[in-house]
Amino acid sequence: MNAHDYALLAQEAYSAKPDIGAAGSASRAIVRQTAAGLVVAFPGTDNLPCVGADINIALMAVAGAGDVHRGFWDAWKAISAPVTSAIGGQPVTLVGHSLGAAIAIMAAVDMTLAGRAPSAVYGFEPPRVSPGIGVRTLLANVRVSLFKNGGDLVPDLPLGWSHAALLTHIGKPALPNVPDHLIARVIRSLSAA
Repeated sequence: MNAHDYALLAQEAYSAKPDIGAAGSASRAIVRQTAAGLVVAFPGTDNLPCVGADINIALMAVAGAGDVHRGFWDAWKAISAPVTSAIGGQPVTLVGHSLGAAIAIMAAVDMTLAGRAPSAVYGFEPPRVSPGIGVRTLLANVRVSLFKNGGDLVPDLPLGWSHAALLTHIGKPALPNVPDHLIARVIRSLSAA
């Protein structure tokens, strides 16, 4: 599988009935067995609880990772037990768009700290998750692929914070930049690459 295939799963996470968590919540995921192995995909912001998670930028100290965005961490922890149970001992790739990308990164942090690092993380239009480099350092041995489409501003927020890995820039900026954030645009840009 490639980034385009994982972006399609991130898109599916928006419309499919959640396998974990409840529709209408910020904490939900789909679980898919693919030819490349198990994938857990988290949707991005599409309801008020998601907005609440996005704007809760208070810091949460996570031993071994430093300070992280509390809203993202809390959204992950609300479903961490059933996600971990669904994964079992299998290798897993974590996938998400926007808020879902941030939750996938928080899941990778938690799993790595527990000694069960994911095989990979694919984040599309991810917001920054930490003001320090603790998350990036912790995940240095995990394949973390993060993508920013065109001129989207979401990956630049919160200002001054850090990403878990370097961003790969795809697509050409649209005017206005708002459409660059849409997962359909991300998929189109990955198709053209």
